[in-house]
Amino acid sequence: MQLPKNGVAKEIRSYVGSLFVFLFVIGIIVALIKIPVLDTNKEVVMMLIGTVAASIPVVISSITGTKPDDVNALKGEVEKKNHQIELLVQAKDRLEEMVIQLQKQMLDNQDDVMDKIILKAALDFDDRATANAVMKQCSCGKNKCSCKGKNI
Repeated sequence: MQLPKNGVAKEIRSYVGSLFVFLFVIGIIVALIKIPVLDTNKEVVMMLIGTVAASIPVVISSITGTKPDDVNALKGEVEKKNHQIELLVQAKDRLEEMVIQLQKQMLDNQDDVMDKIILKAALDFDDRATANAVMKQCSCGKNKCSCKGKNI
């Protein structure tokens, strides 16, 4: 026979232990209903019932293996993790905003760079056209001439 895994065994112990404690308290109540308690012992019996009822959470937590301190520590860790998640989400939002601003700047700069490239190409073209025009000019002053003068 194979024993159940650790997590399953813990749950089974918890259910069986809780059921045992519940049945024990019900049994005490039924016994007190069936057996009359003298008025002199009534306070003692009520104190015992109160003690048993007050110890039920402690008994159940010891059976299940959980402690209130552990639960509180886990709640604290969950709150801490939630706070860290909120901080990370805020940081992510700030980074996204920075990336959007950077993209806008890049597009603006790209337009400026394209304008500069076009302007430089136009200036270079004008310079070449002027240089070609000067080089083609003949000594007589015409661009195309039939004289046999020297080109400048």
